[in-house]
Amino acid sequence: MDSPYSWSYAVYGAQTYANVRVDAQFENRAGSPSSVGLLCRYSEENGWFEYNVSTDGTYNLLYGSWLTAGVADYLPITDGSSNLVQPSGAPQQIGLLCSETTVTLLINETIIRSVDVARYELTDGNIGITAASYENTPILAAVNWVKVSEP
Repeated sequence: MDSPYSWSYAVYGAQTYANVRVDAQFENRAGSPSSVGLLCRYSEENGWFEYNVSTDGTYNLLYGSWLTAGVADYLPITDGSSNLVQPSGAPQQIGLLCSETTVTLLINETIIRSVDVARYELTDGNIGITAASYENTPILAAVNWVKVSEP
């Protein structure tokens, strides 16, 4: 990404999932701070859950929804920091488990948080990946692989 404060999404629209686990291995190859994330229960009409891990060691879980085409609104659900987040350039794995009314966040196969998300009433949708630049550009985030499985 060459522009500051930019977000990029890749949504897999061929399949809808109710209960799903999404894992990805990525490397942040240039620029800091930036983030890489995963999506579950994505729906253009109803919104989605978005889990982001930043190069500064922080993470967040957001409820996203489209206000208009290309303009999203984000409601923070939870956030924190973890010493499991690797420094820029180091490959790491993140995971997002959406099961019934709970979303579970993982870093390098370790559960860092589980959150009750029943009040958002998202029951199914697509999965995807996301990357974001903040004030520093360019950033280069390489997603080495994505795995979708049953929880």
